[in-house]
Amino acid sequence: MTVTAQSRRPNHEGAPSLSLRSLERQGGNFDLHHPRPRTDPERLGQPPAIFKLFGVFSRLSLYILLVTNSIAGGLTAFFIYLAGCKHVSPLVGLLAAWAWAVLPIIALTDTTLSNYAFATLAVVLWLNFVPDLAPKAYNWAWLGIATGLMLLLNPMLALLVPATVLSLRKKQAVVVAAIALLVLTPWYVRNYRVMHHFYPALRDNLGMELYLGNHAGMSGTCDYWTGKSPYGGELPKIGEARFFELRRSDAIEFIQSAPKGFAVRSLKRFAQFWLSPWPILYIPLLFLAAWGTLFVPSPLAVFALMLFMVYPLVFYVTQTAWPTAYRHPIEPMILLMAATATVRIYMREIHRPDARRTRARRSSNYPSQATSRGGWPSL
Repeated sequence: MTVTAQSRRPNHEGAPSLSLRSLERQGGNFDLHHPRPRTDPERLGQPPAIFKLFGVFSRLSLYILLVTNSIAGGLTAFFIYLAGCKHVSPLVGLLAAWAWAVLPIIALTDTTLSNYAFATLAVVLWLNFVPDLAPKAYNWAWLGIATGLMLLLNPMLALLVPATVLSLRKKQAVVVAAIALLVLTPWYVRNYRVMHHFYPALRDNLGMELYLGNHAGMSGTCDYWTGKSPYGGELPKIGEARFFELRRSDAIEFIQSAPKGFAVRSLKRFAQFWLSPWPILYIPLLFLAAWGTLFVPSPLAVFALMLFMVYPLVFYVTQTAWPTAYRHPIEPMILLMAATATVRIYMREIHRPDARRTRARRSSNYPSQATSRGGWPSL
């Protein structure tokens, strides 16, 4: 998804172009030699919007994407700090925000050509503002509109509504869901008229993603094709929708024929999703994050656990070719929970000498008091 030397092709102005593959991954269909109408499900996205406004093969589009994603990453750090202050403590917010700012892999992901930086910003904005919304109808109406726009950006953000189950009443959640559906309706209608198929998530690539991680003759946990590439021959003839449906059928048939292999690949993808690219960093970080959920308020703990447990499921069964980006939207919660556990350990160590002195004074005041193993007084 990044711009590489191999993908820099001159356009008619002689400027380097963006990678065709990166554009295709954002929902575009590009064939330089045989242009054809766009027939894939349409959805809102930051990269496609910039490509339309400033040109697909322009250097300006590249710079605008990098700048806007970097701004989104900086705002995410700020709202991580505010969320930590609001839900736990200023020290937790400060530690989590600095971790977001200085970890190289997070900074790199924020500057790639994708909409994950904005999806992540949506998560921390939700965490800061939704739990405290006044119970008024217009608030929930605006939240429904915002939810619909977020789903156009990334359908996985639908998890934010059930993840806020302890903050939203049932009636409020229904209002938010209904208005979000109204926002999505024009896209559903357009896609059905053009594609003759209903796509609940506004994307038709789930079958293709399943195929990338599960097909005959593949190697590893993700393989774009085995043998002769089907993209240049079959895809232009039958169209994207039908092509993806056939790939889904191939993947399901392959999974059913070798369930043990599917289980092994899914376990490997689980490890890739959570530990790439630096297991030595993410193993202790994830341990601290899991421990930290025990010490935060219940609504925040439920919010974090819902994202941790449900959000990655689709990646376990499909593919994790780009784990750092796929993990990006839930990384603020990882850092906040880990910061909570770290601060708790730090505060315990600070107060440990005071606790020892208190026990010593009690022991001197009551010399006949029975002691436990190791000489500590039995309290």
